[in-house]
Amino acid sequence: MVDIIWGNGSSVLTNNSFILHVTHRKDGNKSNYKDQEKIRIISADIPGLPNSQNDWNEDIMKKSVIDAFLKCEVDSRDDAGILLAKVSHSGVGGY
Repeated sequence: MVDIIWGNGSSVLTNNSFILHVTHRKDGNKSNYKDQEKIRIISADIPGLPNSQNDWNEDIMKKSVIDAFLKCEVDSRDDAGILLAKVSHSGVGGY
């Protein structure tokens, strides 16, 4: 089972990372997650974000993740404490 967290995207850090304000955590997650987590996207299904990461930039990231309700399927946490995750748009009231 994969750990999953949901929340609203806020500050963009780089062309593939951002801060997530965590509002929901899947019951049964193996790890604990803070109310604010840094996320590095390893795979994405987000409207407005091009399929190829080579086409991503900070402006596109801002338009795609800020204030969006996002689902993050956590792969791992790197040595700097950043979560590596598959990120998707969660939709209206959906998990």
